[in-house]
Formats: sequence, C-alpha cells, structure tokens
Amino acid sequence: MENKVQAQALSRSLGLAECVTITAGAVIGVGLFTVGSQIVGLMGGTVIIASLIAFVLILFPCAMYGELGAALPLAGGTYSFAKRAINYPVAVFESWNYTLAQVGIGASEAMAFSNYFVRLLNALGCNVPVDNGDYSLFDFFNGAVPADIFLWKTLPAIGLFILFTVISYRGIEMNGKTQNFFMFFFWACSLVWFATVIAKADFSGVTEMVAGVGIPAGVNAFAQAVLLVLWCFFGYETIVGMGSEVKFPQITIPRALLISPFCVLAVNLLFQWFLCALTPAENIPDLYTAAAPYAEAMQYAGIVGLPLIILCLGITLGGDFSTMNPCIAGPARYMYIMAQDGNFPKYFGAVHPKHKSPHRAVVLCGVLGIFFILTGSIKIVAMMCAYNQIQAYIIGFWSFLALRKKEPDLHRPWRCPAGTFGGWFSIIAFAILLILAYDPVAIWFNIGWDVIAILYYVLYVRKRPIPQEAIDLEALALATVEPTAEEKAALDAQYKRWRIGAYIFAAIGVILFAGSWLF
Repeated sequence: MENKVQAQALSRSLGLAECVTITAGAVIGVGLFTVGSQIVGLMGGTVIIASLIAFVLILFPCAMYGELGAALPLAGGTYSFAKRAINYPVAVFESWNYTLAQVGIGASEAMAFSNYFVRLLNALGCNVPVDNGDYSLFDFFNGAVPADIFLWKTLPAIGLFILFTVISYRGIEMNGKTQNFFMFFFWACSLVWFATVIAKADFSGVTEMVAGVGIPAGVNAFAQAVLLVLWCFFGYETIVGMGSEVKFPQITIPRALLISPFCVLAVNLLFQWFLCALTPAENIPDLYTAAAPYAEAMQYAGIVGLPLIILCLGITLGGDFSTMNPCIAGPARYMYIMAQDGNFPKYFGAVHPKHKSPHRAVVLCGVLGIFFILTGSIKIVAMMCAYNQIQAYIIGFWSFLALRKKEPDLHRPWRCPAGTFGGWFSIIAFAILLILAYDPVAIWFNIGWDVIAILYYVLYVRKRPIPQEAIDLEALALATVEPTAEEKAALDAQYKRWRIGAYIFAAIGVILFAGSWLF
C-alpha cells in the first residue's frame, strides 16, 4: 500500500515566487480588464472607494487561509479543511461551489482574451469583426448573431482554454514556470505601455464627474459594484488548494497569502487610475458596456498603433494567461481529492505516471470551461461565479473557526492575528454583501446548482466511506520537512524582497489616486 500511495502522491515543486504569481495571477486578469474596469464607467474616480472596501474585506480571509494552509497543506484546500473541521456533507457542498466558480473564472478569462485579441489583430492591420455584444451559442443558432462575429468571440477563447488544459495536464512544475513567465511578461508590457502613453493622459479625468458617473445610487447598485470589484480579488486562496505541491508549505503558503492582496490592490489601483486618466471625461460612461475597456479607452483618446499593440499583448499574453493557469489547476486538485475520498467518480482520482498531475480531472475542467465560454457573457458568468465563490468562502471561514475550537492543539506554524474576530467579521460581511448585491439570474442559478449538489450528496455520496488509501495520501501530504538553516535564510530574504515591493506598489496606487483628488 505504501508504494502505491507514494506513486500517487503529487510532487512538491512550488516555491514562494511561484506561489505569489499563481495566487496573484489567479486574481489579476479578467476581473480587472473587464468587469473591474467596466465599473470605472459606472463610478469614475470614486472606484477607489470600492477597491479599498474590497481590499479590506479580503485581508482577514487571506490571513485565515494562510493559517489553514500552513497547518494543513493538502490538495483540495477548503474542501479538505471543511471535511476535517465541520463534516463531510458541508465539504462536498463547498467543493461543488468552488469548482464551478474557479472554472467559470477561467472561462471568463478566456472570453476576455478573445475581446482583446481581436483588437490586437485589428491594431496589427488585420480586418477582424469587433462587436461589444454578449452572444451565446443559442444566439448563433437562432440567427441573432452573424457567424463571423460569434466565431471570433468564441474560437480564440476555446483555443486558449484547450492550451492551458494541456499545460495543466503536463504537471505543476510546468504550471509554475509558465506562471512566472506570464506574470513578469505582464509587468514588462505594463511598464512599457505606461511609458508610451503617459504624456497623453489627462489626470483631471480621475476627479471630473459626468452625468451618470459616481457612487451608485441605492444600496443594491453600490453593493453590486463592490461585489464586482471584490471579484477582482477572488482566487486569493488558489495556492492553498495546491498545498501538497508547495515546498515548505508551513512557511511559504502564509507568506504568499500575506503578499498577494497588496499586489492585487496595487495593480487594480494603478490601472483604474490610469484608465480614468486616459479616457476623455465624456466617454467614461461608455466604459460600462465596453467589451475591452482599456482598448476602447485608448481609441476614445486617439491612441492607436504601437501603444495599443503593447496593451493588448500585455493583457492577452500576460494578464489573461496568468489567470488561466490556476483556474484550471486549482479546481482539478479539488476533483482529484474528492475522487480519492470516493465522493466523485474514482476515474478522476488518477495521477499521471509521468507528469504527476491529476490529468483526468484537468481534462474535465477543460470541458466545463468550454461550456461556460459558449454562454457568451462575462458579466453573467462573473455574477454567478461570485455567488458560488462567496458561498465557498463562507464555508472556509466557518472551517477556520471550527478547527480552532475543535483542534486547539493542532500545530499551526503561523497564526492569523485576531483570528476569531476575523472569522466572524468575514462571515457576516460576506453574507451581507451577498444579500445586498441581489441579482436574480445569479441567485436562481446558484439555487439550482446548490439543489443539484445536495441531491448528488444524498444519492451518490452519503453512504460511501472514505477509502483508507485517501487517508494514507492525506497523511503523506502532512508529512512536511523543515528547511535547513541555509534554506530558511534564503526563504526569509526572498520574502522580505517580495513584501517590500508589494507594499511600495500598493502605496503608490493609493498616493496617485489621493494626489489626483487633492491636487
């Protein structure tokens, strides 16, 4: 049995850099460059309020997941925590919501890629049809959308999803290497883009209000705006679901989760600020319905050619690509551990003998992602996924509180400050936001999905005991080693560099917004 378990174990190959880029990369992408920037069309410069609220709401969750990930570095993340801290039914319910949400985010990312990719092709001189509408497979079959427009909105997205399914299939080491490349490519393109267009920016646009732009009137509208900006931070816990593949997870996971929210805040604020500055004031409301807001903002400002090409390259090959990786790899690990536990078909619990990846679960994520892409609407998928994600997060916070009470003596290499307060605060805050941001389509979709999850548990899972093999694999994942003194010193130095850099960039984002308002 021991040899079999060893053969099925996932490989530990992710360091701090990979954990930060995977965590931040899971976040930076579709949210910021689609719905997150569309909110600029609704709020203008006041979007900083929604971004800071979202940042505050995500700090305690990051810290709590850092404690859980360090103490229990297991594949399956919140599913594994809930199974241990609460009970099996809640864990299964959580896994259904999280898996759907993450795959949906990846599909949204692929759709965003298509929107910016066609604009890249046009900037390069190709005559490609561009349309801002949301078109599903149903619209195509009933003749509501021309074939060329539908194909250019869907085929690049499907191709991208297939590409990253293959990358995830080939193992976590390839995931980590490609993730680092995509994130650094994104930053390189961003710096060049800023340098090429900053002279044409009008920073009065950050504070100039036009009709219909500002803090949304009504609690529901404002809560929906905050939720869509908060969605730009969702995915922060992705690396926790890969805990059994992280080197020195007891140190690396909490550090990655303490750095990542500042990285995401910095990117959000810098790009939102610059979007306000680039867009002529009279065109800011148009961003709310734009399929590729940054590309269209530049066109409103008369900025085309090389700057537009650089922007689209950075977003498509950097921002979008960096999100695709974890949105396939993360939920595949959930499916893998669920299959090991016997509450998902055993077929998906296999590990590839060469690549050491849950390859069958990866392929299933690819199929689900293509289904979402064919719905055609990023906003609808975003709202549905946000509701699924919040349900999963609330179970994660509950697991954190339950585990502290149930296993107070559990070895916790790192503890969340004010953890009990943070757990209850996060549960209440996320639940209130879910209620206030009521969206009928998202609500009914999630009710239907939750009913299916409950029926699935009752009919398929309820009487299935967890196999001994799964218990052995969990024990193996928890058997982490301590770094040597030399390795610990290197880890500390690397953490210090990443932390200082994240804090500086986040502060710059706040200062730029504040300076625009004050001066």
